[in-house]
Amino acid sequence: MANVLVADDSETILLLMQTRLELAGHVVATAADGQEVIELVNADSEGRLDVLLLDAMMPRKSGIDALRELRDAGVDIPALIVSAHQNPTDADAPTDLEIAGYVTKPIDFERLLGEIDALTRVA
Repeated sequence: MANVLVADDSETILLLMQTRLELAGHVVATAADGQEVIELVNADSEGRLDVLLLDAMMPRKSGIDALRELRDAGVDIPALIVSAHQNPTDADAPTDLEIAGYVTKPIDFERLLGEIDALTRVA
């Protein structure tokens, strides 16, 4: 079980991801944009978040911009970037940020769950 923060500006996709992750036993928090991601991560004073699942393109602040701000502040929670673009370079996924993986829409939930498990597996 992992504590996952999921961010997407589509309520439908957000609900679908939350439901699928919770059915797999994960605890899920949600955000509608990158600014909300930053606020929720900053409020996580106990360091409970294990994985960030961030939509690349969102209004107000994108997932990539939010991740850049978090990395600059020293936050090292593993992050998966979600995008409708099939190629990370098409989604402007930066090469200078520490990104644990790239997930394309439509989401292959078996693959996504495998990536989350790999990121949170304790040796």
